[in-house]
Amino acid sequence: MKQNSYIWFDGEYHRADSPVINIGNRAFRFGDGLFETIHCYGTDPCYLDLHYKRLTKGLQLLEIEKPYSLSLAKLGEVITKLLNKNRHFGSTRVRVSVFRNGEGLYTPESNDASIIVESQPLDFKFYAFNQQGLIVDVYSDIKKAVNALSMVKSCNALLYVKAGLYRKRNLLDECIILNEYGRVAESISSNVFVVKKREIFTPALTEGCIPGVMRQVVINVARSLGYKVFDNVALNTKIFSTCDELFLTNAISGIRWVLGLGGNRYFNTISKQLSAELNRVTFKELI
Repeated sequence: MKQNSYIWFDGEYHRADSPVINIGNRAFRFGDGLFETIHCYGTDPCYLDLHYKRLTKGLQLLEIEKPYSLSLAKLGEVITKLLNKNRHFGSTRVRVSVFRNGEGLYTPESNDASIIVESQPLDFKFYAFNQQGLIVDVYSDIKKAVNALSMVKSCNALLYVKAGLYRKRNLLDECIILNEYGRVAESISSNVFVVKKREIFTPALTEGCIPGVMRQVVINVARSLGYKVFDNVALNTKIFSTCDELFLTNAISGIRWVLGLGGNRYFNTISKQLSAELNRVTFKELI
């Protein structure tokens, strides 16, 4: 992040390289917080209502009091002003982090919260469909637990860090993460979709995956194009040997298609069509 850029912290702007949190910060000590990453273009956040809904649901689950500045309208205003201040007018990644304040060890003494908003320009425009397919593999050393916390974008990301190290060691583009039952949950940074005989499947939320904003948007887009989408299923890893396409979705990149997993190779016909339609409906006044 450039030194002349700014972050927004509890109502005030600070240089992005300023030390704004202290050693007692509960997100640092205990991972006691959560976050959202939002794709913005111009000064408009995409699908902010869906991000806000997930964020507030996570706060409720973690029993963190919603900050005064975290209404939907106020959050949108803060993001727009920060993008203007940083002069980030193309496609931009905005991260909204909310963490519990106060003293205490594992048991917090209070539940009030602070919020940090930061922005970082992306090196692509809109949702850029990858021309070169991803090479992925299954990460099976640590499984993701299936419980209420599975659906929270928590500041505790050690599972994803470990999977990321595996990805780096093995020169992969992404890794598939399994749930505690050995079934497909998600990838390091995305939800997982497979296409088989022109039908689309993605793991149910009860399988332990993050309820991705882009997951829901892509499901809606696919159904609007007439595809059958099954979003309440459990996927065994055997599906990777029999499916026609495999693609990943997240709020920043949109849709990324997978070329290979192990010895399996995949097409990108439907994922490419979905990506084009996703851009059209999201940026309809610009494309």
